[in-house]
Amino acid sequence: MTSLKDNNGFASLNILQAFGAANDNIFKQLVIMAVTTGGIWSYQFGLNGEFYISLFFSAPFILLAGFLGQFSDKYSKRNVVIVVKLWEVLLAICCIGALYAGNFEFVIFCVILLGIQSTLFSPTKLGIIPELVSQGEISNANGLLGMVSNVAIILGTVVGGFFYDHYEKSYVARGMLPREIPIGLTEVFAPEQTTGEVGVNWLIAPGCCILLLALVGLKCATRLPKLKPKNPLLKINYGFHGFFGVNVAMIRQAFGTPRLAVTGAYAAFFVIPGIALLNMATYKDHLDINAFSASTQGAFLALAIGVGGLVVGQRSRGRIRPSFILIGSLGMTAAFSLLAIAPADYWVTVSLLSAGGFFAGFYMIPLQSLLQVLTTDEDRGRFIAMNTVTTMIGFVGGNYLFDLGKGTLELSPPTIYLFCAAVGAIMFFPLWLRWVPWFERAIAELAEMDPNIRSGREQ
Repeated sequence: MTSLKDNNGFASLNILQAFGAANDNIFKQLVIMAVTTGGIWSYQFGLNGEFYISLFFSAPFILLAGFLGQFSDKYSKRNVVIVVKLWEVLLAICCIGALYAGNFEFVIFCVILLGIQSTLFSPTKLGIIPELVSQGEISNANGLLGMVSNVAIILGTVVGGFFYDHYEKSYVARGMLPREIPIGLTEVFAPEQTTGEVGVNWLIAPGCCILLLALVGLKCATRLPKLKPKNPLLKINYGFHGFFGVNVAMIRQAFGTPRLAVTGAYAAFFVIPGIALLNMATYKDHLDINAFSASTQGAFLALAIGVGGLVVGQRSRGRIRPSFILIGSLGMTAAFSLLAIAPADYWVTVSLLSAGGFFAGFYMIPLQSLLQVLTTDEDRGRFIAMNTVTTMIGFVGGNYLFDLGKGTLELSPPTIYLFCAAVGAIMFFPLWLRWVPWFERAIAELAEMDPNIRSGREQ
């Protein structure tokens, strides 16, 4: 295989993944800001509206990942990517209509469709990397893809906040607010009654931007190299087993192996973003900043994750180094602990978030690489799909911890970050005492069978 810099297929994957990640975050961030306290749709869910949006997006991963992962194994991953990108184009058209009409139910429907589309893409995106790059390049490839994806998340999050500020003004100026706010929610629904453009430009601009990025992503998908199906004889199961039983089968198959430990460590990690991504939206009021500034917190976090992942990829030097996971666990624990006691200052907050994100990259990239090398070509899609289910369960668990902290316990936004620190601290011990040494032994065994895994030589 060619090196990463000359690998046109890997370059196309980076571009289409980046544009897809940007689209996800443009739309999600706009909707989250709209349902957060003070947003134009904050009366729909009342307090903690951002929790419900995250839940709507995450539910398809839990309910459908096992079923959709079968397609990644049975069919060419290139063809699956093309179908995903066609779906994204159609979804972008739906987003234009939903935002133009200001129909909240239609917007939520689009959030759910976005979750389904991302669920289909997730196992394919990770599973296709070993088919595009050599074994020795996998860590570096994951680091580069993570960096590009997180830059796209940055741009999508920031652009989503920018679009929301203007969308809100047009929405209010055109008299699209409800005439009566439900009793008891008056203190929640307090959007700025600003004068904005009465025209439709800012009502359709977010959807048009999403459509443009989707079309470019579709073009890049067609430029992926033709790939053979890895398990063409697999029969797609449309029953209960196909949706849920396949996940149980993958867990049973991995029981007693380091693959299951990788899944557990990955799922536990996703509790942290499940808390942090929702908590960042509450800093709009905590720091008294606008929606755009609140969104840029996520931009700093995503950039730092990308930089951390890139450093791991470069420092791995053709190998997978599980020891980086321990550094990531300790670093996240320290950063989120400091966030809990930090002063209410924007730059202090984003600096500590960036530190947490940097060490999250150290934690994620080795685990992601292990998922790819410890699975076989025949079941990689289904196993990564099962891993997607467990990670999203962790993510939703984080959402519930956020809801518990904000709603039931009435904790301040900084204090809620102690939940994130606790996850990092708890995970350090099984990783240090058992899992990381296990991962290193598994890699050593693979290297004896395939020297490319150790040396990074081209296949």
